[in-house]
Amino acid sequence: MVTKVLKQILKYKKALIYFSIAGGFSAILISYYVLNYNYHWIPAPLVELARESELIKTPPAKTCSECHAKIFESWQKSRHSKAWVSEFYVEDSENHSKEKCLPCHVPQTVNPGKKPDPRLDNRDDGVYCVSCHLKDGAMRGPYDLFSPSHPTREVGEFRKSVFCGSCHEKTYKEWMETDRERSCQSCHMPRVMGRLTQKFPLSLLHRKRQVADHSFPHGEIDPDNILLELQFQNEKASLSLTNLKIPHAFPTADNGDPRLYVYISFLDATGEEVTSEKEIIAPQKETALPWQKAIVYPYRVNAKTEKARVSIQYKPAWSKEKKEVLVREFQRGDNR
Repeated sequence: MVTKVLKQILKYKKALIYFSIAGGFSAILISYYVLNYNYHWIPAPLVELARESELIKTPPAKTCSECHAKIFESWQKSRHSKAWVSEFYVEDSENHSKEKCLPCHVPQTVNPGKKPDPRLDNRDDGVYCVSCHLKDGAMRGPYDLFSPSHPTREVGEFRKSVFCGSCHEKTYKEWMETDRERSCQSCHMPRVMGRLTQKFPLSLLHRKRQVADHSFPHGEIDPDNILLELQFQNEKASLSLTNLKIPHAFPTADNGDPRLYVYISFLDATGEEVTSEKEIIAPQKETALPWQKAIVYPYRVNAKTEKARVSIQYKPAWSKEKKEVLVREFQRGDNR
């Protein structure tokens, strides 16, 4: 009799375990569906209980990292995160005293096509999460999604160049003069599949989406981006440079000083240098290479000149180091 009762209990226990597992799995599936596709079904009072009011009161970037860890880690590598503390900015702004720099180095709220106002708090964070995402009590972004911690709002301009043009005005105008096939974000915020949050349980319940790279890579310079040609004619030589593929002037900057250095060595038949020339290509010198327009540099050369070696090096605005982009040699008679 006892054995029979125990068997019955075990039978119901197994059924209860299976039922619990099935119920838990169903709850996860329902939660996933509701959160990702019908979050408006969630009762408003329940949503309000989950809200964290401090998140819509200009929190520091570190607070955002509690949920958006991977995006925060990417942003930390960006120049945006160093917009206020960069040694180059501190020097150029005379220790933060130039007021004209404030709107774009510590912006309050960035709106498409409009210069932002400067903020007073969290200045060491530079251009950070709140600058672009917080407006009118909600976090803006490219997706219509549910976040229990704060209200969200979908804004289409997040993937349009006009958003970046609020601060990068000069570069935006240059981009407007190209074919505009690629937005700023397509090159400088490339997207990969991932999760917007790493905080449990939303890290499991939110579906994967295209997540933009918040390190804002400035892009590696491919030698194919620049067409380099040099021709000899008697005692003259002409160097031609064309920005083939970068959809704005190159280098570009509103106030920084990135530079291309072009070194030309004219050589005799034995390879000895006869004369040399140097060109500095920089936005602050108004010598940046426009999009798909050849810029020609004429030179006088010695009659002994038989060859030329051209080296192009790039120095970003935030570095003292130059990086070699390409080196080419030309022979008199090649005319290429």
